[in-house]
Amino acid sequence: MMVSESFLDEQRNVGDTAADKLVAECFSGDQKSLLYQVFAQEDSFILKQGKSNSLYTFLNTRRPDPDWYQYDRIKNGQAFFKKYALDVMTLLGALSLPYCYAASPGNKALYQTEKMRKATGKRLVETADFIIKVLTPGSLAPQGIGYIQINKIRLIHAVARYYVSKGEWNKAWGIPINQEDMAGTNLAFSYIILVGLIRTGFRLSVNEQEDFLYAWRYIGYQLHINDALLPESKADAEILERKIRLRHFKPSEEGRKLTQELINHYKSYFPAVPAFFVDAQMRYLVGPEISNLLGMQREPIKDEFLKTMNAAKEMMNQFYSNERAYETMLANHEKLKQQFLK
Repeated sequence: MMVSESFLDEQRNVGDTAADKLVAECFSGDQKSLLYQVFAQEDSFILKQGKSNSLYTFLNTRRPDPDWYQYDRIKNGQAFFKKYALDVMTLLGALSLPYCYAASPGNKALYQTEKMRKATGKRLVETADFIIKVLTPGSLAPQGIGYIQINKIRLIHAVARYYVSKGEWNKAWGIPINQEDMAGTNLAFSYIILVGLIRTGFRLSVNEQEDFLYAWRYIGYQLHINDALLPESKADAEILERKIRLRHFKPSEEGRKLTQELINHYKSYFPAVPAFFVDAQMRYLVGPEISNLLGMQREPIKDEFLKTMNAAKEMMNQFYSNERAYETMLANHEKLKQQFLK
């Protein structure tokens, strides 16, 4: 793993060469409509298309496994997700996303993506859908098809780079959705989730944590993130997370607006009581430093009450395991898909 300033600065000008080239060809040729169609197509349908054209060839091409590949560890990481699925997905929305919003200029690409700003619920469900599909046990097996979903994300990122870079984008920021920013997102969905689970009282073994990070290392590799930006251990993840945080976490208009739009979405969707506490819960999870960066002002009475309630739940989490966490999470997710992906 490399964390030097010069290397990270260099990675801010690197995207995904193959995906960017294909998207540029689609937009200049006759495959633009098909490009948007494949985003909604089922992975099983895409698999059947084989390599009938350049788009399906891209989607059906799996990057050769690296020399550090160990499928048993990926399988263990996916089993970990299944065990804690309900809490992992809750932390995704209340911790991982605000964490990403605090990083500037990376958050500028998120802000300038109109779908994120005008269809928050749809984007949240799509992000959750990706995570579920790549972490579902078996999806990354030698015969699994999780790589199709990964390649879709590569194309989605390339489309965003194509459009955002043509707008009000300062080249001094690097390129939109660059290698460093993708590595930071990978950390938000892996290492930061572990931080959140521990923060909320779960007792996680060392092996569980390392294997969950390993699964995300492999996902990051298939996303064509530079190997040098993929932590080999939790200790490496801590180093890279700290480095990126020191480099990029700062107050920004984009971070504040993205956070407020996320909170507004939850308040409009949740029942009255959870909706009332959603901002306090987010402050509790991300901590005072990031809360301040994101413009989330303290509400002492609400915050202290929630802190007391969380303490009781965290005590329960040390001893209680929800055996139906995965099934409950899937049921909740299907309801959201019906509402936001019609």
